[in-house]
Amino acid sequence: MARVGTAPSARARMNSPDRSNDTPSGTSSAAQDIVRRLIGSRPTQQKRGDTAARAAAAACNSLYRELSRWVGPDGCHALFARALAETRPQYPALEKIQLRPRSEPYIEGISDSIMLRGDPETAEALESMLMRLVELLGRLIGDDMASKLIDRTFGHSEQGSDDTREEA
Repeated sequence: MARVGTAPSARARMNSPDRSNDTPSGTSSAAQDIVRRLIGSRPTQQKRGDTAARAAAAACNSLYRELSRWVGPDGCHALFARALAETRPQYPALEKIQLRPRSEPYIEGISDSIMLRGDPETAEALESMLMRLVELLGRLIGDDMASKLIDRTFGHSEQGSDDTREEA
């Protein structure tokens, strides 16, 4: 009977919006490092109007495209959708953000969000969403595997490899 008594609290924890304790200690900082590398690894092709929020959105678009090769477009979209849903309540700048599966760009609403909330707030919100996505991926396949997958995918794609599956 002791098990039955613990089930409601476990169920309540799973359904609670505060999911910050879902990952082992240190995972959030590891996810933050991965996200910063993702955003920082974007090619330095500065276009007129490039901002921190647009760089974060470009990282989201690239991560969706590359990660789709590994987990499929539907699985990747499910990860992004969950990360967005879990992050949106804490970040009003995500209100206008829309995910467009199998489209380019994948993330839409960046301009609207920047106009409504400002570039710094939109960038912070997108970075938080990406961090949550990395944490979710880590829960599915393990933190080390998630980190290696993302690093290999972007390490090889920056070198011009068209198919990173063969090399990983």
